[in-house]
Amino acid sequence: MSVKLTVTRNAVAGCWVLAGALAFSVMNAFAKLIAISHVASVPAMEITFARYAVAALLLLPIIIAQPIRLRAEAPARYVWRTVAGLGGIALMFEAARSIPLASATAIGFTSPIFAMILATIALRERVVRRRWLAALLGLSGALVIATPDFSMVSFGAVLALAAAAFMGAEVVAVKWLSQTRDGKVTILFYSNLAGAVLAGALTAPTMVLPSLKIAWLLFGVGGIALIGQACIIKAARMAEASFLAPFFYVSLIYATVIGYTTFDEFPSMQSSIGCVIILTSAALMLTTRSQKIKGSFRENTVVKLPD
Repeated sequence: MSVKLTVTRNAVAGCWVLAGALAFSVMNAFAKLIAISHVASVPAMEITFARYAVAALLLLPIIIAQPIRLRAEAPARYVWRTVAGLGGIALMFEAARSIPLASATAIGFTSPIFAMILATIALRERVVRRRWLAALLGLSGALVIATPDFSMVSFGAVLALAAAAFMGAEVVAVKWLSQTRDGKVTILFYSNLAGAVLAGALTAPTMVLPSLKIAWLLFGVGGIALIGQACIIKAARMAEASFLAPFFYVSLIYATVIGYTTFDEFPSMQSSIGCVIILTSAALMLTTRSQKIKGSFRENTVVKLPD
């Protein structure tokens, strides 16, 4: 009975991840629609501000109803997560402006590589040789996508790789933050609020007044992001991250379909090969666990599930 219950919970959790992955893929598509709009050239940082601000506003009623959720054990840790998360989101939004969504999504899957590198320093994890080889394989896949004609590097792909580096740093920051006793709503609210404040300050000098259509898309970016976060959190409460991680790779399928139907994007053979290489690297990293050094905080650095 318990085995059947576990299988059922895992299946439901997997469905929540699939729903969350779809939400984040739609969010990226909205951001791309805004970025390439001829009505108003909205900077990527302004889109990032909307993503954080709307999510924080939607969470505000919960905070007002339960003020105890405002208590944060280690406020300074939110700063590190915010800087890393904001950099990853803004750079990925900018990358999606010039390269196919599928390519940007695939390069984003290299974030565990950067998380692994930072974890060896910040969390004192010992990385086995197989994982280093998988990391090199993943970076080679990103390089294949980044050099479409083998003569010059795609700037958009470089931005996506930089975004992956920031997302990797966010993984480490989230682990550090998870050592506190702060609840999920508290972490989500302060992370989004801090992101809105920082992104707002950075985008204020170049902020443009969007049209009504673009404003709705901006609201959609924040609202859909919160839905995606809620789905992933729901899944994380039902199953282990190592089980859930592979489900998130379906985002590449979502991104390919959305890119083709909405933006007439179809990955080239070279980009497809790069995507396969990156996914192979991610699969190898998923099946290889880090070894803990005495006194360190142990947690697998396989994949970042957005929260």
